[in-house]
Amino acid sequence: MASAETLVWALVLLPVAAGLIALLPLGGAGRKALFVPVALVMAGASVYLTAGVAAGGPIAIGLPHSWDTVLTVLDFALLAYFIYAGLAARHSLVTGLAAAGALGLAYLKFARLSGYTPAEPVFYIDMLSAVMCLVISIVGSLIVLYALDYMPRHEEHLGLEKSRQPQFFLFLAGFLGVMNGLAFADNLLWLYFFWELTTLCCFQLIRHDLTGEAKDNALRALWMNLLGAVALLAGTGLAFQQTGSVSVQKLIDIGGAGSGILLALALLCFTGFTKAAQVPFQSWLLGAMVAPTPVSALLHSSTMVKAGVYLVLRLAPAYCGTTLSDMIGLFGGFVFMVTSILAVSQPVSKRVLAYSTIANLGLIVCCAGINTDLAIAAGIALIVFHAVSKGALFMAVGMVEQHIGSRNIEDMEGLRFRTPVVGAAMVVGMLSMLFLPFGVAFSKWAAIEAAGLEEGCFLVITAFLAVGSAATLLFWAKWTGRLLTAGAGPRERREDAPGLAYLAVTGLVAGAVVLSVFIAPLMKRLVIPAQVGMGYANPFDLTAWNLVTANGSFTPWALFIACAVAVLLPALWVKDPEADGTAPGYLCGVNVDGGDEKFWSAGGAAVPVATGGSYWASAFGEEKLTPVFNWAALAGLAAVFLGVIL
Repeated sequence: MASAETLVWALVLLPVAAGLIALLPLGGAGRKALFVPVALVMAGASVYLTAGVAAGGPIAIGLPHSWDTVLTVLDFALLAYFIYAGLAARHSLVTGLAAAGALGLAYLKFARLSGYTPAEPVFYIDMLSAVMCLVISIVGSLIVLYALDYMPRHEEHLGLEKSRQPQFFLFLAGFLGVMNGLAFADNLLWLYFFWELTTLCCFQLIRHDLTGEAKDNALRALWMNLLGAVALLAGTGLAFQQTGSVSVQKLIDIGGAGSGILLALALLCFTGFTKAAQVPFQSWLLGAMVAPTPVSALLHSSTMVKAGVYLVLRLAPAYCGTTLSDMIGLFGGFVFMVTSILAVSQPVSKRVLAYSTIANLGLIVCCAGINTDLAIAAGIALIVFHAVSKGALFMAVGMVEQHIGSRNIEDMEGLRFRTPVVGAAMVVGMLSMLFLPFGVAFSKWAAIEAAGLEEGCFLVITAFLAVGSAATLLFWAKWTGRLLTAGAGPRERREDAPGLAYLAVTGLVAGAVVLSVFIAPLMKRLVIPAQVGMGYANPFDLTAWNLVTANGSFTPWALFIACAVAVLLPALWVKDPEADGTAPGYLCGVNVDGGDEKFWSAGGAAVPVATGGSYWASAFGEEKLTPVFNWAALAGLAAVFLGVIL
């Protein structure tokens, strides 16, 4: 049986090693022979590690101090590359922030920490780390498998003379190992190292297609993440000054006793906000949609952006009961609301998904700020459920784009009938994001209930979450309606069958349903142990697999049975209109020649039928609202730091 230490190193190094091997001229079959076993090992190792932590408690792993020198060399090599990237692109923000990072790191390493020998472990794996590892290793591995089918078609569409898949799979697979290292790290210096590696992978993957738009958006992502890294260095220095340590666990144990530690915590949370693309830093994640779809799926579901909310959530016990915590809750609730509103006006599918991701990350930040037992449970559960549902939706949208050549929601009319498997997967994926009894909606319910139970500013947070949830309902319902709408005229039915891509999409959709059905055992085995390990109490009574709180209850079995009766039974009578020979619909007049394509208007003209969704761009458009929301978010960030001294 593998030791815990072996498992940890395997989860960090195996995907990186597989990515390096993928640089060889393997071809498509060779890459599948390489990555399918790696994905299985990653999934199995993450489950085995989680079971070990659940049974035996947290695992602490140290390293010989000689590794500190290696780490220093690698840190400066990374920063040197970022400076080079900034100079090569003549991008002053990238160059300046990378140089500031290098100076800050040099001051920290050679002045502040000179002669300091850390006594704490480099890695500390508790249940929260294990939950993150499961998400990264299982959802992330499925996305890599999906990419094995997606990328050949993507390159065929681009007409590349020489494949760039070796580089792509190096950074895509390596991302998984880097993220596992970040989730395991307890030493802030090691956390910084993995943090910067995620930035490198993100930068390379966004610019992968080497178009002008891809390069510009990659540089935007780079400077915003470098800004967060500079804050991480400043927070590390302050934390060391206040605690005499660079251990995350020691910082949490000491907690927010004094403005110095609170300022360090605020800086570290700011770092998380930039990585999680919280307003006003959302533009880097929206711009990242230019990358191939597997990159979008990986960034949004299981890596990169989740790193940001993971850090904010990890530090929540340290700032619990402080004004800083209240301000973080307000900020997260505001981001959830405004990005949900902005999504309403978007006709581009990947952009809707991106805004939805930022909103859900804002909700997790809000849960950390509310900082009660119920809110922390909601935040951890949302990390899991959002990763599964959003990963499936991004991959399905990528397949649809390759089928119909468009990302526009209006072009997806009747998709449920044109590509039945992918269309059905998208509908179920959207329902899992939208309605009870699915896990995402459960997490939102728990977050709103947690905010509603508190007083003072939490009334405002509750209002933010209520308005944001209403906007969420609107944009998901609009999109789902287009998928299920059978428009006039003949439709081509075509469903290609790339096996691994279908396996990844349907596997995650099935996972969203199964995890929601078994939400009570999931909470009992994973989420509640994770929050109890952080120092919080169990907010649920799990009798008979019901999730009962002091002010309400969630009964998944009863809700699923009700949904089956309400949705599945009527669906037995709903058939494809073409196959069913349904009579022509009423079109505000007499149909021309009895068809569904034109009707006679009151003026006697033959009017073609046109259907479409409403996006209310004049009210909810980005150009109008984004500047206002960005300035309001900057004020919110100022309030977060003001919370340090109040």
